[in-house]
Amino acid sequence: MHFSSRSLIFFVAVCVLTGIGVFAGYHNASSLSEYDGRYASTKSVDAATDVQGSAMVAEEPFITASSATSSPSSTVDAGNTSVAVKKKPAITALSYIVGNVETGEVYISSNSNKVLPVASMSKLITAIIATNTISPTTTIEITPMEANVASDTSNIGPGEKFSFKEILYPLLLNSSNVAAEAIASSTDRDHFLQLMSSTAWEVNMPTAFFADPSGLDPRNNASAKDMFALAQYLYHYRPDILEITRIPHVTVATTSDHGAHNFDSIHPFVTDPRFIGGKTGRTYEAGETMLTILRIADKPIAFIILHSAFGERAADTDILIRKFEQLSEE
Repeated sequence: MHFSSRSLIFFVAVCVLTGIGVFAGYHNASSLSEYDGRYASTKSVDAATDVQGSAMVAEEPFITASSATSSPSSTVDAGNTSVAVKKKPAITALSYIVGNVETGEVYISSNSNKVLPVASMSKLITAIIATNTISPTTTIEITPMEANVASDTSNIGPGEKFSFKEILYPLLLNSSNVAAEAIASSTDRDHFLQLMSSTAWEVNMPTAFFADPSGLDPRNNASAKDMFALAQYLYHYRPDILEITRIPHVTVATTSDHGAHNFDSIHPFVTDPRFIGGKTGRTYEAGETMLTILRIADKPIAFIILHSAFGERAADTDILIRKFEQLSEE
């Protein structure tokens, strides 16, 4: 085959440009891969800092419910036509159970016997023991030691004194770790903790154990089935505790014993008209946990999730609500 000088020059130019393009593509792909690695590493560190801050994670401010009402979608290129594919929402919780707290019937469950950290849902047991053993006229003082626990949104501080009724608000609404420690330490703390675990066994929570009154300790463990039994007990025998958890906001005025405080519920379903009561929890070890009792189709239904991804417990509960509603329609 013979080439003219012009054709030969054109052929060589194409080869050179093609080689440069391949090299540039390889270099860009290599650079992008390295960048992605650095970015992923940085993102992971930032997320850990934002979520943890320390070994323990304080409860977060109010999160609106129904965050999973719409399913995300992706686009698939089918030839020249783009087809939207709707993704089915996935539950992030490692364990969950949905059941009727009046009858005990369980409708939906996954890994419900798996024992996991329950975080601040422990405070429901703390409230039970406190109301059973501490006089309503008792004054609870916040000591510097009790105030020196993981921060919460209650803003109660050392030196303040609260009536027993008042201290239950930050315990159950703000999920105050300070309030939990102050309550347990107002009596024999070790005995208080023993009562928490023994009472859990008495209310049909055989795998539950409590090492502290707040739930910050990762040894505070239970299964979703245990927590369902607790929800049944609260519904049947302790509606007074559930009643407190239904309060969206309480203002406690200044007295000679304490300053003014606003105690706000951080349960994402507290403003839902179906809400009967419940409690949230979150630590690094536990992920997000939540007990929610809603009246649906005139039935008191408990939705219990353990170890949801951070920021996903409301969405996980929404998914379970829709699953239950679909079952009820069948």
